[in-house]
Amino acid sequence: MYIAFKLKRALAVLAIVGIAAAAVIIGAQYEDSFTTAADSQEGVRLPVIMYHGLLKDPKLQGKYVISPDLFEQDLQYLQANGYTAVGIEDLLKYVDGKDTLPEKPVLLTFDDGYYNNYHYAYPLAKQYKMKIVISPVGAYMDKAEEENDPHPTYSYITWKDMQEMAKSGFVEFQNHTYNLHASKGGRMGTKKVKGESQEDYEALLREDLGTMQKRMEEYLGQEPPCFTYPFGAVSEGEPAIIREMGFRCTLTCESRINVITKDPESLYDLGRYLRPPDLSSESFFQGILKE
Repeated sequence: MYIAFKLKRALAVLAIVGIAAAAVIIGAQYEDSFTTAADSQEGVRLPVIMYHGLLKDPKLQGKYVISPDLFEQDLQYLQANGYTAVGIEDLLKYVDGKDTLPEKPVLLTFDDGYYNNYHYAYPLAKQYKMKIVISPVGAYMDKAEEENDPHPTYSYITWKDMQEMAKSGFVEFQNHTYNLHASKGGRMGTKKVKGESQEDYEALLREDLGTMQKRMEEYLGQEPPCFTYPFGAVSEGEPAIIREMGFRCTLTCESRINVITKDPESLYDLGRYLRPPDLSSESFFQGILKE
């Protein structure tokens, strides 16, 4: 009964993510952009891939959950085709003129901080020496610490898990809010609700995102430079607040290729391609998918 309850809770969470995210990325298209080499004069073309959960049970797989085997095949395909997985810090070093980027970079991102990221994605990242970027929700991590019930199907990572992964050098963590990853009360993620004053809205954002920044600094020793919009939902005026808070990069849910230049502006509103569960790695990376 306990596991059944947990499974229902996990499926409910995934359903909420699916409904809200679908509202944002309906009509998104995957472009055949992965075979183009970087152009050092015009910028570096950067595909960003968006994953969420990895689970072995086919019954639990869907739009936002793929099998660990498929993720491993993605890593194998990327390596075989000369791609190098980079992190946000690599992008910042390039923009700041402190380092170069590989000819064919790719950014592999995971949203929400599911425990299966630690259980499945983390070992594969180490095995294939491919960096991944995880954007967890702080409140979920606190709850996972309290429950102390790690399970790939229904749990989230803990701060301790995060520290271990960060020390490996293959996992980066970015801000996905402390506790604004929901679609309730008229608010979707960090979007402003009807009738809310701009002053109250800005205070809410600064309090929540600032709390997550402090917690990340406490456990990782630094504040993350990138903010991942929950559900990809953005309110008018929100990007300016995000920038004022010191974030140098933002991740959206728009399916499009990015061109990273020496201009710091090129790191804002990065598009990401949602990884579906029913395409081979070759079809996904080379083909064009119309939802």
